Amino acid sequence: MALDVANIVPWKWDLQAHTILCDVNRPIELSREETEVDEEQLFVPDWQYFSKIHKEDLEKVKKAYADLIEGRIAKVKEEYRVIDKVNDHYRIDWVEAQAAVETRDEYGKPLTLVGSSLIITERKRIEAELLSAKERAEESNRLKSTFLANMSHEIRTPLNAIVGFSQLLAETDDPEERHEFVEIIDSNNRMLLQLISDILDLAKIESGTMDFKFADMNVKEVINEIVTSFRIKMPDNVALIAPKDSPECQIYSDRMRLTQVISNFLNNAIKYTSEGCITLAYEIIGDEIKFSVTDTGDGMSQEIQAHIFDRFYKGNTFKQGTGLGLSICETIVNRLGGRIGVNSELGKGSTFWFTHPYSFSPNAKSPASPNPGTI
Repeated sequence: MALDVANIVPWKWDLQAHTILCDVNRPIELSREETEVDEEQLFVPDWQYFSKIHKEDLEKVKKAYADLIEGRIAKVKEEYRVIDKVNDHYRIDWVEAQAAVETRDEYGKPLTLVGSSLIITERKRIEAELLSAKERAEESNRLKSTFLANMSHEIRTPLNAIVGFSQLLAETDDPEERHEFVEIIDSNNRMLLQLISDILDLAKIESGTMDFKFADMNVKEVINEIVTSFRIKMPDNVALIAPKDSPECQIYSDRMRLTQVISNFLNNAIKYTSEGCITLAYEIIGDEIKFSVTDTGDGMSQEIQAHIFDRFYKGNTFKQGTGLGLSICETIVNRLGGRIGVNSELGKGSTFWFTHPYSFSPNAKSPASPNPGTI
């Protein structure tokens, strides 16, 4: 009864007969197929016992029993997986087996081993969950430390500029200097606002409260508004291009979040492009709209591209920014039902892109399929 309560299966291994004897009512790794069964006991060939052990665990189990038989250890205690077929389906269970030598011959060579098997599948599941929780907690703690280190630096930089040039602004009467100081203060104000906005968005993502307000929107109208607002920000040697033949179309989306992603792409392009052009475009591909921002800037290596959407990752540590923008963009695009990516070649520029379902308001009728260039 105690064994039943503990769900432990005792067994005995006859090393000379190469059979394993166990209770017929409580086999774990063992099967009644092709075995000798009486009313109380089950005799199983030892090869059948080992045939059910997962191939990745088999060698360590064999080695453990070999060490026991050859006297290198006094007791076996191993955890391993066994595979069993139940109703035409294969099931994997975790088993904890313990064994020791029971009898020996006159020369001290083991004749029989006695042991027990215990199913620990549930325990292993809980262990895996606890390990995953521990890793998430450690990663969260690491990200928090990284976040605080980054924020203390990134917030101090524009604040120092704002405070310093505000003092200089009060002390100068030169119109050119005043104009220059005002531009510097304004630039750092915008940088600080963007930083605070990223922090708030990150907090919303972490708490699961980032809200989305969906409505019908005209894509070309939104793109034109973005282009108009960014043309005044462009460096002298860089042109902002938006193809005039882009199709007129409407989608059901969050206008603010869509603008946020495109604006982030454009800000990054401006940051890394000193001359040439930046192109903002979109096209309808099947049941999706693909938006893209292509620049003629520095480009990126494959290594940087692999991490570019990671939190706090900065491909160039000398450039301003927290490394949060693209990570936030990825979350937004995923919530909008699209995909996001980058194509780049070092020294030849980059193309950041994302897709959006070509979807419509639940109360609106889908327009007819578009002709080339129009909808």
